[in-house]
Amino acid sequence: MENLDQLFEAINEIKHLEREGWQKRDIEKPLDTVASHSLGATINGWILAEKEGLDSNKVVKMLLIHDLIMAYIPDYTPEDKEYASKKQFEEEKLEELYQKVPAEIRPEFEALIKELRERETAEAQVAKEADKLDTLMQASKYNQETEENMLEEFLETYEDYFKTNSGKAQYDKIRENSDY
Repeated sequence: MENLDQLFEAINEIKHLEREGWQKRDIEKPLDTVASHSLGATINGWILAEKEGLDSNKVVKMLLIHDLIMAYIPDYTPEDKEYASKKQFEEEKLEELYQKVPAEIRPEFEALIKELRERETAEAQVAKEADKLDTLMQASKYNQETEENMLEEFLETYEDYFKTNSGKAQYDKIRENSDY
């Protein structure tokens, strides 16, 4: 497959890219990386899609590739002044990423990214929920390891985010197990 070596460069980059939000909260190393987050989100997505009776293969593919763009842009968090222009910056860099994807899968790759970004299908909604659930689960883990209660901030942020029964149930379980 042509371009596989170029795509691997992006994959390799996110394996080592620590998520900015945890760095800003002074979490001790080892930190969650973009790739480890993608793995957690992918497994969550698979489970949620199955529970919702959706196309789990599509959800898994969406989540495997959803953060590859992070190899090309900074990991802005809502606290950053640049965060408002993050989507525009992503749009500009997506074409660069697409050119590195082997031609055999490029049309499907592009369609999955578009579907995920538009969030109009049930599979895209589940993928986004799985993405946020992994962040909540990681915050919960860091809460157990530190003195700070950072989970409360994330629970408040995502309180009305979950639309599926499975996503809501998992959110409620995380909330019930917290001190919040």
